[in-house]
Amino acid sequence: MSEKKNPVIAIHGARQNNLKNLSLDLPTGQLIVVTGVSGSGKSSLVFDTLYAEGQRRYVETFSPYARQFLDRMDKPQVDRIDGIPPAIAIDQTNPVRTSRSTVGTMTELNDHLKLLYARAARLFCRGCGQPVRRDTAESIFAAIVSRCSTANDPRLVIAFPVTVPHNYSEEEVLRLLEAQGYTRIHARHGKTLDVVQDRLRIAGAERARIIEALEAALRVGQGRVAVYPLADDGAPRDAVEVLHRPALRRLRHPLRRTRAQQLLLQFAAGRLRKLPRLRPHHRRGLRTGGAR
Repeated sequence: MSEKKNPVIAIHGARQNNLKNLSLDLPTGQLIVVTGVSGSGKSSLVFDTLYAEGQRRYVETFSPYARQFLDRMDKPQVDRIDGIPPAIAIDQTNPVRTSRSTVGTMTELNDHLKLLYARAARLFCRGCGQPVRRDTAESIFAAIVSRCSTANDPRLVIAFPVTVPHNYSEEEVLRLLEAQGYTRIHARHGKTLDVVQDRLRIAGAERARIIEALEAALRVGQGRVAVYPLADDGAPRDAVEVLHRPALRRLRHPLRRTRAQQLLLQFAAGRLRKLPRLRPHHRRGLRTGGAR
């Protein structure tokens, strides 16, 4: 059985410029360096012969719009070239037409690279090195059940992060959260508050309740949720803070929201990038829970 030959670029009878009926085979898939003294025919072989024929075949694969930005070269003086793939040449001149043009944009390879990295690449966390995956309430519930089965079913706190905007104080954000029914803060991390959505045990809670709590936390937390295990005797006093404000009266109209409450809901849902500064007559509604 004969051994399979490696693919090559076969040049037959090259007579471009000072080439004298040159014939040779160039293996593909390898780095080839052409050297020689000045006037020996290096550029005639590489650019005027190989690249000219490869570029002609390469240009045929582009759209008519892209062809107008590519240089056209004359057909080289050669008998034939077999096995030549599409070619791209980068020389010492500057063929860039605009300040944002690159080899990738001129050849449209950049679009294929973007698609390759977006579809075939795997994202890893820079902090822990673990692969990043897309989670849903169902997948988070399955992970919680799996971990709690090996940890004697601890009591859990489902929380979501809320970042205090730079133009709001923490007291104002806490009042806005209280107006929406969130009265417990699990922890503080700088300007970020971990707001308690629910506290439960996996064995004693229904699946629908846990899924609903996770979905609500993901929605208000803009795709982020945190699940904290607690000790057997309950949460420590300094771990979960109960916000108690006896001066806060109930809303006169439960379905009527103040301007501040509407802004908080829009900010939590991701429709606002930051909370605007409220006017004085809007701030008065915060001190009484919206009732005047």
